[in-house]
Amino acid sequence: MQESRIFYDLEDSETVSHMVHFEKTKMLSEHGVSFHWWNEAATSLHTHNFYEIFVITAGEANHRLNGEDSVLKKGTMRFIRPDDEHIIKASKEKGCVHTNLCIRADKLQSIFDVLEIDGEEFINSDSLEVSLSSDELALFVKKAEKVNLMNIEGEHSNTFLICELIVQAIILLHNSQSKPISDYPDWFSEILEKIHSPENISISVSDVYEMANFSAPVMIKYFKKFTGKTVKSYLKDMKCEWAKTFLETTRLSTLQISTALGYYSLSHFNRIFKEYTGITPAQYRKNFLNKNSQS
Repeated sequence: MQESRIFYDLEDSETVSHMVHFEKTKMLSEHGVSFHWWNEAATSLHTHNFYEIFVITAGEANHRLNGEDSVLKKGTMRFIRPDDEHIIKASKEKGCVHTNLCIRADKLQSIFDVLEIDGEEFINSDSLEVSLSSDELALFVKKAEKVNLMNIEGEHSNTFLICELIVQAIILLHNSQSKPISDYPDWFSEILEKIHSPENISISVSDVYEMANFSAPVMIKYFKKFTGKTVKSYLKDMKCEWAKTFLETTRLSTLQISTALGYYSLSHFNRIFKEYTGITPAQYRKNFLNKNSQS
């Protein structure tokens, strides 16, 4: 357990910055990843020569990143780069617990390759922080608890589970970067934000019409104008992206995923997914797991 808590040997300081090296951590140096659950009052001000993803799983944290202070609430996920200097302090009123996923640069690149994500674009994005929904946080915590239990019991065969957590985190962060924003009218951007919200993954075409003060024909016209798609095709594409995320990051069955997305006919869902990706959901998951295990 000592090995996974990489900040314990650092002096608790807000003014002197420390460099944390992956070479000094067995899991990071040998396997390229590590995990620990941090429930101390504060970390030291530090940088490191690896990447880090942390999630506030309870309470609230005061976070100083590159000289700028912010308050991070429960459910906040943040991606930290090697050159970033930061310190996390628990809120005096609410306390704080957070998880840390640490990733060596070469391991992170292999994950980007598997996910077919432009690593340079991702790392240099201004959107490296996301607020998880209650469902997303619950799913993350459930997997993190399993990894943490293995750490406590001294099992070091949990590299795959840590990578699975990292993949889930990268997908959540990447999805937040890819949300449609920009030159739409404010009212239309608000509708898209609601549509893409995790609690609306089962949204129907009629639900979208009810969100706006326009008739169905007018909404169809605006969707075609702003997105190039009908409302129906836009929702199908969005739900297929959600399905890919579930297939990659959970063990939910295809039927459970289909139902969660509002498709109550499994054969209909399979057909839609295959039209979108070229393969069935089962084949997609199998291909993803094979690529991930090879990496």
